Amino acid sequence: MTSPTAGSADPTTTIVRYARLAFVALLAWLAWSAFHDGEGVVPLVSDIDLAMHEFGHVLFRPFGIPFLGRTMVILGGSLTQVVFPLIFVGYFVSKREDGSRRDLFAAMACLWWSAINLLDVSIYCADSRAGQLMLLNGLTGQESDGHDWENLLTGWGLLQQDTLIAGRMRAIAVLVCVVSLFVATWCALQEPGAEVAEAAESARSA
Repeated sequence: MTSPTAGSADPTTTIVRYARLAFVALLAWLAWSAFHDGEGVVPLVSDIDLAMHEFGHVLFRPFGIPFLGRTMVILGGSLTQVVFPLIFVGYFVSKREDGSRRDLFAAMACLWWSAINLLDVSIYCADSRAGQLMLLNGLTGQESDGHDWENLLTGWGLLQQDTLIAGRMRAIAVLVCVVSLFVATWCALQEPGAEVAEAAESARSA
């Protein structure tokens, strides 16, 4: 068997590379839309994030018992929303027994997801005093006492700084989002060939 020359390209590798680049472009477009949308909506993703947010409240109040206190029950929604994708980041950057990473590209996609969630949390936080966002109960923050960040910041004595805190959250979200997209692009250009070659070699040996 002859080894492939430098000028030849495995069709599977090429397909994987372009598919990943197309996916990065999609994530970039979705992020651009979210950061320029008043509510940071990303189709489908936002619905999943809302479910995670509500699960976070329940997570810190199992069987109706706020075992870490009322503050953590309130904060749990936003915290779970941001942290949950990071669990997958940790998994995908961890190394296998042979020392190779599982999938850095997938890790960056999950990091992008976490950044989008942080953007969503920042928008929620910025609405603390204004109370214009529609809550899950069908009421706005002004009409309901169920606004998480109004309750949190009021309890912490930081309500007057809601937009400042939200602005810092947003800045971090932008930074994390940009980093994830740049690293994902690098992965799309560098990794597919090695990964596909390794998979093909394993298939041959099997």
